[in-house]
Amino acid sequence: MPQNQPPPRPLARVRNFSATVRLQPDLSIGTAQPESIYTARFTANLEAFAAGEKTECEVLLPLPPQIISLADLEVKVNSVPSTSVEIRGDKLAWFGPLSAEPTPMAITYSAVGKGLYNLETPPSGILEAFHIDLTAIGSDVRMLDLSLQPTKYNRQNGQTSYTWDYKRLLFGRPIALDVLGIAPIDRLGELSWLGPSSVVIFGLILGLVARAFNMQRIDRWMLLLILGAFMGAYPLMYFAQEFIPLRAAIAGSATLVLLIIGVRAVTLMGLRAALLGTLLPAVAILSVTLVAALHPKLQGILITIVGIGVFLVGMTFMPRSRVTAAV
Repeated sequence: MPQNQPPPRPLARVRNFSATVRLQPDLSIGTAQPESIYTARFTANLEAFAAGEKTECEVLLPLPPQIISLADLEVKVNSVPSTSVEIRGDKLAWFGPLSAEPTPMAITYSAVGKGLYNLETPPSGILEAFHIDLTAIGSDVRMLDLSLQPTKYNRQNGQTSYTWDYKRLLFGRPIALDVLGIAPIDRLGELSWLGPSSVVIFGLILGLVARAFNMQRIDRWMLLLILGAFMGAYPLMYFAQEFIPLRAAIAGSATLVLLIIGVRAVTLMGLRAALLGTLLPAVAILSVTLVAALHPKLQGILITIVGIGVFLVGMTFMPRSRVTAAV
């Protein structure tokens, strides 16, 4: 060990731990390329004590690993403000003398950064009370496997709330939260492969309908126009969400593109054929694609349903297209 490095301090033991966490994804401002960041507003009340006689201890609290700023910091030990803090990697470390009797502590901060946000159970034999209220603003968080499971879950008004409430907790896995995975700019990231796949499927259906009903006006250029407008919905909503809420970006982009497709299809096919053969498949495929992008766990079953649907449509219209071609 280097001579100038102080000896490691023992970790304080904790008897009760209660915290409130608010996580809000955002985009960086003024950088060459906007990147996903998040703000963590953290408030904790706990009772800490030394494992043995009165000694210098430390208490570790979570921070974003790639921290950008740490503000609104307030630490009180037994209601007395303290400035004995330092940033150590992805932890905020408080250090100071503690006795064998539980000492109340209150910590508040607002941190901006990137990376997995880890909430860990503090060192203790049997933790009398472990309570965390976490609110994700805008969408859900993604918890890594084996994370300590929340005891309560609620979603409303664009916010998702998780509660961990355990009594006499002996052991609990760290709660590893992927906050950037739910940042608004990343919520539509799955469209990078779902989008092109949906365009191919929509093109196949549109081509089958045109051949089955012998629609001569649907040539390669009209097909390219309709498919191009359909494909343009995805990048439009992806970039629009930087300026307006995600739901408004999706609804506005989809409505605009479907309006263009609907108007053009009616002039080429007539009202009934345009609604049933073009607009309805476009709405269905667009809706399924967006649900699959926003809820990756449903992708398997949705892809299976779409595959069965395309097969049925193909088996329905292909014989008709052969009869039309023969005539």
